[in-house]
Amino acid sequence: MVDPRDVEFSELPHVGPGNIEAFSGQLLDNVNTVEKDHLISGKFHFYKGNIIYGKINPQLAKYIWADFEGLSSADTYVLTTKSANILNQGFIFYLLQTRNFYKYSVSVSMRTGMPKINRSELDAYSFLCPQSPEQIKIVQTIKILDDLIAANEYNLKNALNIRGRLNLHLLT
Repeated sequence: MVDPRDVEFSELPHVGPGNIEAFSGQLLDNVNTVEKDHLISGKFHFYKGNIIYGKINPQLAKYIWADFEGLSSADTYVLTTKSANILNQGFIFYLLQTRNFYKYSVSVSMRTGMPKINRSELDAYSFLCPQSPEQIKIVQTIKILDDLIAANEYNLKNALNIRGRLNLHLLT
């Protein structure tokens, strides 16, 4: 953990579970800098390519694959592989989105007053892992689908905006 009051971190983004959209792997538009959030307690330093996973309330399925450096809340885990030749970061990111992982994370988190998955429970999750080339192909394929979904959502939002302006123009 690092001290967010250290000036070297002041302009970095701060990400916590409240900044991550449930079940989507996407950041919300409410991310502030460390300085703007006036942070005082220890945070995790993460780097581009790391995965941020919300450990509190795993039933909300909050995770991102960071494309930037920043600090994350103590209510998250920063996940990174020890060897990309064995386990691909993207594969982990998409693994977190599977029904099997979701069921597991919820099942181990419900024994206390506050639902939470402990690091040892997260590390104990067992799954089949294809060879690295197949992992890469899986990640590339799902990424293409995610990009298509994002483009269609963007186009839909724009079309609805245009329709709304047209309705306003025609009805006034």
